[in-house]
Amino acid sequence: MLGNRRKYICRIWIRIILWSAYLLADWVATVALGVISKNTIDEYTEGRNAEDQLFWFWAQFFLVHLGGSDSITAYSQEDNELWLRHFVGMVIQTGLAFYILLVAFPSSSWLPNLSVLIFMVGVIKCGERIWALRSAHSENFRDSMLTEPDSGPNYAKFMEEFTLKKAEGFYVEAAEVIENPVQIGQSPLDQKNLIPEAYNLFQTFKRLFADIILSFQDLDKSRSCLQQSTPGNAFHAVEIELGFIFDVLYTKTSQVSNLGAIALRLVTFLLTSFALLAFLFLCDKRKYQMFDLAVTYLLLSVAICLEIYSVFVLLNSDWTANWLSRRVSTCTSLVDWWCKRQANKRTRTSLID
Repeated sequence: MLGNRRKYICRIWIRIILWSAYLLADWVATVALGVISKNTIDEYTEGRNAEDQLFWFWAQFFLVHLGGSDSITAYSQEDNELWLRHFVGMVIQTGLAFYILLVAFPSSSWLPNLSVLIFMVGVIKCGERIWALRSAHSENFRDSMLTEPDSGPNYAKFMEEFTLKKAEGFYVEAAEVIENPVQIGQSPLDQKNLIPEAYNLFQTFKRLFADIILSFQDLDKSRSCLQQSTPGNAFHAVEIELGFIFDVLYTKTSQVSNLGAIALRLVTFLLTSFALLAFLFLCDKRKYQMFDLAVTYLLLSVAICLEIYSVFVLLNSDWTANWLSRRVSTCTSLVDWWCKRQANKRTRTSLID
């Protein structure tokens, strides 16, 4: 929750709390996985008991939390630069969780099967975090916005054709083509098109964060848009643009706002929910202590609550509002086209009659 609020609150207290939580989250999960894996090695030769099975089940939840929440993947830009280091650490922790899963799997209870579901959720979460860090890396961020180079007119080919036509007896003449400047028209910002237009401006100005020079056309377009708008709408558009670039650099929001990521988010929610229901109704809980059961229910409940909260944040984000506005405008255009088509058909029918 504080990772998402950092966009609006710049107080020192939120920075200290968030920085501490960001560092401790990975450290606690890493230490817990190491302790459980060590106990697994010690208990492997001595035989298994019911308590160890719960510990092996808990280990997969630490892998889920290593994947991090959607509201924060990097505390600063330097974390994105170290994405490869994070990737190596995630691979090691995933290997530890997989080793614990292999040791627990020969058991005859339902817990190893449920551990597989949580392990899959953890792998998806870690993959999303690494991909978000990699995408926000300065070089990858810059490369994603570079277009194919334009070499301009092929003067060698032009002169070759010019000489060839002249040698064949044609009258040819080289003349300069004067291009008239095209006036760029841009509609002013209002409450209806504020987020889509701000997103279009964001697509232009995010190149400044990668040290890419903007063209004069981009400058004229943005100037025309802002000069025709009220000061309130202009500053609100800048706020939305800064929110977009914050999500790209420091959160998963830009990575989970497409259909493929939404499908993965649905899969993780279904797998976690099924694990909770299966543990509640299928597992024999009489051999476990009450405190261990409480911890297990807490881990499952918190995992589901985090999934619901991430979906809630995504639905209330400007990314979703921009996506919906573009789909609604497309649907409206299709409806208008269909109505005009039907009206023209009725007009032609009446004329024929």
